[in-house]
Amino acid sequence: MTAYFSLAMAITDFGESTVLLSTAIAASCWFWLSRQRQLALIWLFSVGGCAVSMLAFKLAFLTCGHLVLGGTVHTPSGHSAMSALFYGAAALTVQRLIPQAARHPILLQTIAVLMALAIGASRVVVHAHSPQEVIVGLAVGFAWLGVFAWLLRNAGPSVTMPPAAVLCALGLLYGGLLTMTMIGQHMTVEGVLFHVARVLNLRWGVCTG
Repeated sequence: MTAYFSLAMAITDFGESTVLLSTAIAASCWFWLSRQRQLALIWLFSVGGCAVSMLAFKLAFLTCGHLVLGGTVHTPSGHSAMSALFYGAAALTVQRLIPQAARHPILLQTIAVLMALAIGASRVVVHAHSPQEVIVGLAVGFAWLGVFAWLLRNAGPSVTMPPAAVLCALGLLYGGLLTMTMIGQHMTVEGVLFHVARVLNLRWGVCTG
């Protein structure tokens, strides 16, 4: 295993859905309990919508992907989609919570976009997805980021910055889940979706004509 491939494997773990979804849900729960419920609902709606959208896209392409885009997309990249949304939404939330960060919106968003692009590129390097599958995933993620940004812009007054203990707890959760992902087995739903797609193809004749 080359150093280049090892680096790509490390980068790709930052887009692991288990890590991002768990951290997003934990943050949303804190926002809700601290009466910042609009922010909590925006996070839950956007993250949940992105996750459901990707499941639908994966199933659709596994079932009928051979009929579109020259059959080059089999299962769009969930890592790319969730990374584009999560890191972009995190940057927007930090801008809203921390006045000092609000002075550097372009820097924060640039870091978030580069993070998503790096994770997307890593999925190609580790042979998990084709470039076309990564592009579809990024498109879905950035679309949901647009929804998140619009909802956040139209939400109520700015919320206050969370206590340092809460930020540390979320950081530890993110770091712990990331470490477990790097040293353990990656969870995937592709196997289940592939089975469902086969049933749709063989038993129901979907996209077989």
